[in-house]
Amino acid sequence: MPSACLERNQEKMAYSALEVAKYVINHEHNNGREISNLRLQKLLYFVQAKVLVETGDPCFDDVMEAWDYGPVVPVVYHKYKIYGSWDIQISDVLVDIEDRIRTFIDAMLDYCRNYPTYQLVEITHKQDPWIQAHQRGTKSEIRPSAIKQYFLSKNSK
Repeated sequence: MPSACLERNQEKMAYSALEVAKYVINHEHNNGREISNLRLQKLLYFVQAKVLVETGDPCFDDVMEAWDYGPVVPVVYHKYKIYGSWDIQISDVLVDIEDRIRTFIDAMLDYCRNYPTYQLVEITHKQDPWIQAHQRGTKSEIRPSAIKQYFLSKNSK
């Protein structure tokens, strides 16, 4: 196992949202799927939820906010906003994510493939983490603890 993964495991460090975003973009392209910045943002939200539920820890520590079109990780949004609503193009970027976490990410991305982006936006708008943060004001933080609590309660029903 690469030393970076060992360090992350021992210290329970999350990846950066940009690392996860690059992995998501590559995964989608490798599976013949286009990915806009809006779609990327929703996928990051669901990936964060999946990893929180499965491991108890966040996949990434970067701030996620409640914007009008759903959850957004600002650092990722600003990195890829030049693509507008077009498919994000990045060249062969290798992202070292440990196998266990990659399995959770892949499962969530493959699950979401059946939902068009507008439906992912609608889904997030019906979920408490976005609703509660959005009610507090424009671009309020969606805390990982709120995401974890919401999805754990849904899984227990």
